[in-house]
Amino acid sequence: MKNYLLKFLAAYDYKSFEDFLLSLFPSYKYQLHGAVISLSVISGIINYLFGITPLLAVAMFIAIIIEILTGIRASKRQGKSFESFRFSRCIIKILIWLSILFIINAFKREFSASNYWIDIAAFSFFNFVYVASLTAFMVEYVTSILENVSVLKGKEKTALIEAIQGGWQNLLLHIKPKQ
Repeated sequence: MKNYLLKFLAAYDYKSFEDFLLSLFPSYKYQLHGAVISLSVISGIINYLFGITPLLAVAMFIAIIIEILTGIRASKRQGKSFESFRFSRCIIKILIWLSILFIINAFKREFSASNYWIDIAAFSFFNFVYVASLTAFMVEYVTSILENVSVLKGKEKTALIEAIQGGWQNLLLHIKPKQ
């Protein structure tokens, strides 16, 4: 059996079973397995507690970082210095959003394994609320980023938001059936 496995691997240019394993888990070549395991455990915990998949967590993290960085730059442009007080407001917002997602995800998980119609209906409801909350999170962070970008471009804070609102209203006028 061992010889068959080695011949099979050799057909794919693997010199040994170890060579194959290092190709499968390349982080081990660089002694990064501790970091990989830690990151995997953390992403599993985040997914379990908040229902956030790793890809979504990365997207949310990027949105938060962009909002922080553009906010700092916009503050400098307005002549305001960096203050830990204002930064703590950012942390509070993140904690509130994570609390909302945690609570909704907990209710969603509570009803996920049942076959009773009321539990299925409750799961569907909380799943809907969860997705709506994630969407609201992203819309709110993009709104904040757009406000910061407006300031960075030397415009009023509302300039980009008002442009989007105008475009949205224009689109709705074209979609709305003519009477």
